[in-house]
Amino acid sequence: MTPVSRSRWILLVAVLVATLGSLQAQVLASGAAQVVSLTGTLTLKGFRQESRLLRLRDTVQSGDELATGENSVALLRTGDGSTVTIYPDSRVIFNERSADVRELLHLFLGSIKVHIEKLSGRPNPHKLTTPTAVIAVRGTTFSVFVDETDATLVAVDEGLVGVANVQSPDQEVLLKAGQRSWVRPGQPPQQAQAFRGRSERADLMPASGSQGMMGSNSGMAAGMSQQAGTMGSVRGMGSMSGRGH
Repeated sequence: MTPVSRSRWILLVAVLVATLGSLQAQVLASGAAQVVSLTGTLTLKGFRQESRLLRLRDTVQSGDELATGENSVALLRTGDGSTVTIYPDSRVIFNERSADVRELLHLFLGSIKVHIEKLSGRPNPHKLTTPTAVIAVRGTTFSVFVDETDATLVAVDEGLVGVANVQSPDQEVLLKAGQRSWVRPGQPPQQAQAFRGRSERADLMPASGSQGMMGSNSGMAAGMSQQAGTMGSVRGMGSMSGRGH
């Protein structure tokens, strides 16, 4: 290959790389997300598509349903830099941006941790839903758990989160950093309770002024604690019971 041919080849490769990077940024900016870390299995079920396993750097589109396997944790990043950690035995659907707020996802079952990236230092409004709760966020870090009874626990590390029951969205409870709330079917959100530690372990920490939450949540809590240190012994996080709190 002559020097001229080599220079043309290098230029062509550079143009292709730049084009692909631009296209990927446009895809993520349109409401999709990319798998940036994966331990175990993450299964995707797209609209009118057969289920398939996702790999690192795969893209998740609006409307895709995701499910993590046992001992599996996936980290996804959206076009605005926000991230979603999906813990074992969880099911979520990624939603699309609406006219006024980004509907980030719907959590059917299991456990997630979300970080909403601020835009140029300004709040970045998002909305999440579960079978029981509507969660409005304004640039923050928080965790959401949903058990088999559809009870939802929201716990906040940073920022401000509004929590309401899907049946009565006007009865909202605001949660600040270090606070949590349960939302159960047919009931308004529990008043904000303080907890210590990280939001993904909020069920382990007794709320101030209330009894500890160790009882029926011990299996899921142990899974969270072990996941933070080593993935080898993580238990599923979809088994949390909403009873007894």
